[in-house]
Amino acid sequence: MASNFGALTPLLAPRSVAVIGASDREGNLGGLCVGFLRKFGFEGPVWPVNAGRSTVADLPCYPGLQALPATPDLAVIAVPAESVTAVVRDCIAAKVPAAVVWAGGFAEGDDEGRARQRELEAACRGSDIKLCGPNCIGIINTSIGLTASFSSLMTELDRFNPGVVSIVSQSGGIAVTSHARAQELGLGFRLTISCGNEATLGIPAFIDALVEDAGTRVIAVYTEGLTDPEAFAAALGKARDRGKPVVVLKGGATEASGRAALAHTGKLAGLDRTYEAIFREFAAIRVHSTEEMLDVCLHLAALRPEQLPAGNRVLLSSFGGGSGVIGTDQCAREGLVVPPLDDVIRARAKPLLTPLASTMNPIDLTPGSVTNPKNRATLPEALRVLCEAPNVDAFVFLSAGFGKLAPAVVDMAEDLRASIPKPVCISWLSPPPGVLESFAARGVRVFDEHARAIRATGHVARHAEDRRHRIRRRPELARAFAWDRHVAAGAGPRVVSEDVASGILEAAGLPVAPGRLATTTAEAVAAAEAVGFPVAIKAISPTITHRAAAGLVALHVDTAEAVARTDRAFRARAAALGARLDGLWVQHMIPGSVELLITAFRDAEFGVMVGCGMGGGATELIDDVVFARAPLDADGAGDLLGRLRTLRRLPGLVSAPQRERAADFLARFSALVASAPWPRFTFEVNPVKLGAEQCAAVDGLLVIE
Repeated sequence: MASNFGALTPLLAPRSVAVIGASDREGNLGGLCVGFLRKFGFEGPVWPVNAGRSTVADLPCYPGLQALPATPDLAVIAVPAESVTAVVRDCIAAKVPAAVVWAGGFAEGDDEGRARQRELEAACRGSDIKLCGPNCIGIINTSIGLTASFSSLMTELDRFNPGVVSIVSQSGGIAVTSHARAQELGLGFRLTISCGNEATLGIPAFIDALVEDAGTRVIAVYTEGLTDPEAFAAALGKARDRGKPVVVLKGGATEASGRAALAHTGKLAGLDRTYEAIFREFAAIRVHSTEEMLDVCLHLAALRPEQLPAGNRVLLSSFGGGSGVIGTDQCAREGLVVPPLDDVIRARAKPLLTPLASTMNPIDLTPGSVTNPKNRATLPEALRVLCEAPNVDAFVFLSAGFGKLAPAVVDMAEDLRASIPKPVCISWLSPPPGVLESFAARGVRVFDEHARAIRATGHVARHAEDRRHRIRRRPELARAFAWDRHVAAGAGPRVVSEDVASGILEAAGLPVAPGRLATTTAEAVAAAEAVGFPVAIKAISPTITHRAAAGLVALHVDTAEAVARTDRAFRARAAALGARLDGLWVQHMIPGSVELLITAFRDAEFGVMVGCGMGGGATELIDDVVFARAPLDADGAGDLLGRLRTLRRLPGLVSAPQRERAADFLARFSALVASAPWPRFTFEVNPVKLGAEQCAAVDGLLVIE
C-alpha cells in the first residue's frame, strides 16, 4: 500500500537515503544501516557519505552531500554527538528535507548534553528539515524496506512480516522489543518510530503522520513526558475523528500532584487521573505494560473498522464448563457482562449442538462438539446463531488442545470471525503445532491465555464506548467573569473563605443554598431567621479549613436559641484552638438524598480540569471521581457523571431529572472555572445536594496556590 505521511513523507517513506558517517569498519553503525537497507530490499538509492572512504558495502561512497547524484529525501546521521549539529547544518544548506540522528549525549545527559541539544534545536529552527531524534534507534518502515536504524532486530530477522500496527515511542527499546515480539507471533508492524529526545519532532507530529497513512490501522504510543501537551491532545483528537485507535503506554504518570492538600481534590486528582481524563476524551486506550499494549494493538488490527462492539455484553464459549466459569469472573473484572440468552436464540441453537452442550451463557460446547463428526458439522451454524443474540456485542471463543482435529476448529473459528459483524476474540490453551501460525497467516492474534484475551476484549469495549460519549472540551463556552470583584488580585497564595466562594457561585448564576455571614450572636440569629430554619452553622477562619474535624460545624440547627448557643460554643472553641474567627456562615439546609463533589483545578500540562464524584463525608473513602478538560456542555457533563462507578452500579440512585440538573450545574461550573486567572488553583464544591426538586451547592472552597 502506498505511503502518504503528509509533511513527514520524506522522513517515513523516503525515495532515497544518504547515510552520513558510514564505513566498513567493524562496529560502525552507519555501515550496519547500509547493509540493512540492502538486506530488506529498500528500492531507492542508498548513498554512503564519508570523506575517508571510496566504497561502503560495495556501494560508491561520497565525500559529502554536494557530491551526491541528487538530493536525498532522508539523511541518516551516523556520527558522534559532537559532530551532529555541523552535519545537520550541512543538510539544511543542501536542502535535505529529513534526517534521523541516532547519537546520544544530548538532553538526556548532563549540562553539556543539554547545551548541545539547544544548539541542535537552534540550528533547525526556521528551517524546513524534519528531524527525528537525537538519542533514538531510528525508523523502520517494513512496507518499503526502510531501515534507518541500527537496531539488532534486523540482524536477527531474515524478512519483515507485514502489519497494520505502527508504533511511535520515546524509548527505542520498547519500540523494538514490541516489534520483535509481533514478529515472533507471526505478525508484524508497519512502522516502528523511535523519536528519542524530540529536538524538533515530537510524538504528536508522528501521530498526525500515521493518521494520514492508509496502511496504518492501529497506532501504538509509548511516552514518558510531553513536550507539547496541547499538540498531543489535538493529535489524539485527529485519530479519534478518523477512526484510528491509539493505544498508549504512559510511563511516569504516578507522580504525586502536591495539589491543594486543603481540599479533597488534592488527594483525588493526580497526574495519573489527568491522563485518564485525556485518554477518555479522545478514546485512546490506556494500557500498563508492553505486553498489554501489544495484545490490544494486535487484536484491534484483526478487526474490521466497523466491528467495534456496540456495548459490553459478551457471548463466552468454551469446551469445558470450568473455563467458562472462570472466564465469566474475568469478564466481570474487565467491566464486561456475560448476559443470559433469550429462549428463542437458545431454542434455535440447541438442535445444532451435542445434547451434552449447554446453551446458557457462558456456553459449554463440550469436547464432543468437535470430536463427533456430526456435531462438528453443525457447530459453525450453532455458533453463528448464538452470535446473533440481540443482547450480545462481542464473542470470546475459548479453546484448548484438540490435536489433529485442531485445523477443523481453526477453519471454523476463522470463518466465523471473518463473516459476522460482531468482534470475535480467540484464545487457545496449549495449541497444537501450526494453530497460532495458521491464524497469524490470516493476520489474527490468537491468545494462549484466556485472561489476556478477555482483557483485550474489555479494552476494545471501553474504546468503543469512549468513541460514543460526548465528553468534549468546548472552549467557546468559557465565560468571562469578574473574579477580581470577589478575590483581590495579586495577594499571593491563600484560602478563600466559604462566604466568598458562595458569592462567586451565586454571581455566576449557579444555584447555592442561601447563606449569610454573621460576626455577632445577634447577627447569627437574624441570619438564620432570614435564610430559614433548619440551618447549618460553619466557622469562617483563615487558619482552619477542616472545620468539621475541629468541631466547628453544626447541622440541623432549628431554633434561635440553638443558634445563639452554637455561636457562643464556636467562639469558645476557636479561642481554645488559638484560631482567629472571622464570623459564622449561617446557611439554610437544603434537603437532598444524594451529595456530589464538583471540583476544578488547573493542570500544568492540559489547563483547567473539571471533576465530579460522590461527595459529602464519604468523598475520599469512596474515591469515585472522574475528570475532563473544561469547559463542557451539558451533554458532555451528563456523560461524565455517567462514568461514576457508584451511579453505574446503582442506576436508580439518581433520577433522570436529578442527573439533568447535576449535569447542568457541572457544565455551568466548568464554564465559570475555565476563565479562572490563577496559574494554580483548586475550586471545590462539596457537596452539591440533589433533592427531589432542586440541585444546590452547599459548601465551597477556593484555594489559590
